[in-house]
Amino acid sequence: MKMKKIITLLNISLFIAILVFSSCNSDEYSYEGEVSTKEKNLNLRAPSGEYIAKNIEKLKGLLSPIIEEDNWENKDFEIVSIQYDSLETGFCAEIEYVTEDGIESNIILMRKERTSGSKIKTRTEGGSEGGYESFSCKKRSNNKCKKCRVVNDKKHNQVRCACDDGLVEGCALYEYKY
Repeated sequence: MKMKKIITLLNISLFIAILVFSSCNSDEYSYEGEVSTKEKNLNLRAPSGEYIAKNIEKLKGLLSPIIEEDNWENKDFEIVSIQYDSLETGFCAEIEYVTEDGIESNIILMRKERTSGSKIKTRTEGGSEGGYESFSCKKRSNNKCKKCRVVNDKKHNQVRCACDDGLVEGCALYEYKY
């Protein structure tokens, strides 16, 4: 009789442990069900006809690590707007976002024109087939800037950072390829 109680207790404990572990989500950047009404109405199709992501959840998952690194911590955020440059192939999108604690910033997401021929990759090149490039700005520790933004300077054909009070040395540009 005593052995039966022990086995029953072990089975119950095992069942509870399985429930606890199975409820943990292994996808760190999953945004399923966390999309606002405003985000649902955003246009994910660039003027070239290409989509920047399958849906808002995928786009937020793509941007999450960048926003986390820029803010030095993981923060929930809402995509406020997406503005596109008119390109015949690929896309260039400026994505405005605001974090849960009110920090507003932007990220520039690009996919450059793909060549039709196959290319041999060198050792230093990554194996990424996505072809995405993104640019973001992070405040430097010198406290010369309160807010940094990414600027697509078409006149000089470059992406750069701008500080809220005009000081360039207060921000650092980060480029991600994936």
